[in-house]
Amino acid sequence: MKNVLFTTTALAALAIGGVASAQGISLFGDARLGLGYNINNDGSANGEEDLRAISRVRFGVNMTGETDSGITFGATIRADNARGGQGDDTNGMSAGNVFVSGSWGTLTYGDTNAADEQWVGDIPGNLSLTGLGDLQETFFISNGGSFGTDNANNFASNPFARPTVRYDFDIAGFGISLSSNRDLTDVVVGAGYQADFGGGSFGIGVGYNNYKSFRQTVANGLSVCEDGAGGLTTTCNAGDDVFTIAGADSTSEVPEGEQWSAAVTGDWENFGLGVVWTQADSKSNDFVDGAKFGTIGVGGTFGWDAFTVGAYYVNIYEGSDRLESYDGKSAYGLTAAYDLGGGAQVAGGVARTFGRDELFQGGNLIQRDQDADTVADFGIKMAF
Repeated sequence: MKNVLFTTTALAALAIGGVASAQGISLFGDARLGLGYNINNDGSANGEEDLRAISRVRFGVNMTGETDSGITFGATIRADNARGGQGDDTNGMSAGNVFVSGSWGTLTYGDTNAADEQWVGDIPGNLSLTGLGDLQETFFISNGGSFGTDNANNFASNPFARPTVRYDFDIAGFGISLSSNRDLTDVVVGAGYQADFGGGSFGIGVGYNNYKSFRQTVANGLSVCEDGAGGLTTTCNAGDDVFTIAGADSTSEVPEGEQWSAAVTGDWENFGLGVVWTQADSKSNDFVDGAKFGTIGVGGTFGWDAFTVGAYYVNIYEGSDRLESYDGKSAYGLTAAYDLGGGAQVAGGVARTFGRDELFQGGNLIQRDQDADTVADFGIKMAF
């Protein structure tokens, strides 16, 4: 994997060695305003069951150029992510992306999809104003994905999944991608095929990620219960009142493992449909228990005139060890949008989050239960 990436990078660098021409810089942006129920400004659930004003504005820049030999190159960055685009000494580039492209394919670095996400993607059907937590997004370990907003058990939250290095090549509807993480330890492969069929189109995508162990920072807090003698204990039982004492952040290890994923999508006239499946298995080692999770989701859209409605459903059909509290949990949403023209649309939706059960290991409470939340938003989206 390393040899392929390094060789491709070297060839691209040689190709760009000549004088560049056809350079261009263009601005882009988006904004929104509206109302949110039970959500923070970013669309994530806040559990306060309140109604509040929500708004946001962002802008960025696309940069493109072309060498005398016909190699195109460019970069994209949002202004609010400029610091991450610079890349610090330790973590490297964590926002924006940089690419070179030619007849040999495209090489992309930075905050970009890994090979599996590039071809499998997310469940369709979320047209809401804020995304409402984007619960229809697929949990790709290659993307540092995790379940909900649970900071204590973000099994898949790899802090070094970014920057990503990805190579893409496609021909006649077929495509393949290879990628790795910042440390070039993971091997990620994605492939797919897209074609016209029956007056519409369909696509098939598959992905595989062989990832090495990684350490993540956990926003920690000590969970304690009353011990029956007026004191506190960390040994809690189901039904006990649990108190959290703030504590310093700590690190935990996620053992190496692999993740498979697949998707089937289709569009026919006014209808769009997609089904996405994933299965991940992190192996146990001498120090840490592994964990498995599996997800299946379906979503779709239907449009007529300026209206489009969407819906999605995703189920965590398997969760073991550290993810046991998510086993069997589901999230779903119903959304809609009306195109006003000129890049503006009225959008909104209502969704139900995953929730989770209490998780005990060795008599200790590892994770508190959390009821599923109902969240909603409504307002105007703007694209510039």
